[in-house]
Amino acid sequence: MAASTASFMDNKPLRNLVLLAAATALVLLAAIVAVVNDESSVRANFVPHPLFDGLATRLDRVDRIVYTSSRGMGGEEIVSLRRNDEGVWGVEPRGGYPANEELVRNVLLGMGNIEAYEPRTANAEWHRNLGLMKPEDIGTAVRIELFNGDERMAGLLVGKVPERAVDVKGEGLVYVRRDGEDQTWLARGRLPLHKGAFDWLDQTFVDIPREEVARVTLWAGTERPVVLERAAPDAADFTLANMPQGRVSRGAAVLNRSAEALLEAGFDDVAPTDALDMPEDGPRVTVETFDGLMLTMHMGGQGGALWAKFAAEGESEEAALRAEDLNRRLSPWTYKLPQEVSGQLTQTIDVLTREAGPADAMFDQAE
Repeated sequence: MAASTASFMDNKPLRNLVLLAAATALVLLAAIVAVVNDESSVRANFVPHPLFDGLATRLDRVDRIVYTSSRGMGGEEIVSLRRNDEGVWGVEPRGGYPANEELVRNVLLGMGNIEAYEPRTANAEWHRNLGLMKPEDIGTAVRIELFNGDERMAGLLVGKVPERAVDVKGEGLVYVRRDGEDQTWLARGRLPLHKGAFDWLDQTFVDIPREEVARVTLWAGTERPVVLERAAPDAADFTLANMPQGRVSRGAAVLNRSAEALLEAGFDDVAPTDALDMPEDGPRVTVETFDGLMLTMHMGGQGGALWAKFAAEGESEEAALRAEDLNRRLSPWTYKLPQEVSGQLTQTIDVLTREAGPADAMFDQAE
């Protein structure tokens, strides 16, 4: 052992190498301890706080919300939501069509309550990594702005959702930075991030319950209408009231699909009613209820799609009130119908029936 020690002490290069390694290890250990202590100190001293101090108490002043996102190559898509004098929010890129009130409420509360949960980089070169490059710089961030008149009350750039998408309390986490600042944050809160105008529209459409519908007429006003009826509110299926001689229905399921298509429909887009002209001889559908409400839909083509305008009237006092509500909601607008819905609403009597055969005659005799 003594000989080994003497040999090591006499070997100067080896001795220096060992001493250098030991010194390096000590420096590295000290650095690790310093970083750990520093991070612990930061975490211990940082207190989550609202990103926009006092905004939560001023949300009633907000009269415009603007979402801006990138469309690539420097282009921007801007969705602006504006509140009118009656307090109703409208989607400006769709002529002020009513906005989804729940989404609007979630934006306002989200902006008012979102918190800086943990600080992140203030180096602008790292913004892209967090999804926080501005949309006008071909970045992927969504800018959310709240206005009162010309005063901008808040502006926030929202980026990527981290792998740890929620905190210990189940709140959502996302990378953000205040517009105009380089400091980034891991923020705690929830915000709707819809980038297209259609996503903000109120999706309430023709809300007439099926059990109330007595009659649906396709191609109304033409020489060959398709009249689909139910005898009573509890009748399961629609039947063809004007069956041509020598033909039979293709089945209740086929008739029901056409009769119910509008009742279960949504819409693909919307425009002010004067934006499109409907041809006088275009397809027309009427929906009549047992209590005397009648909703008429005029259809016409535009850009390869089928669009529809609505008008309602009522025979009874109750039906008249319902017609007034439908006209208030639907008549100012023209709706782009989903392809499947427009296909069902333009079915002809020849498509919904077939030529009767011997088996059909035997079936009728058996009944």
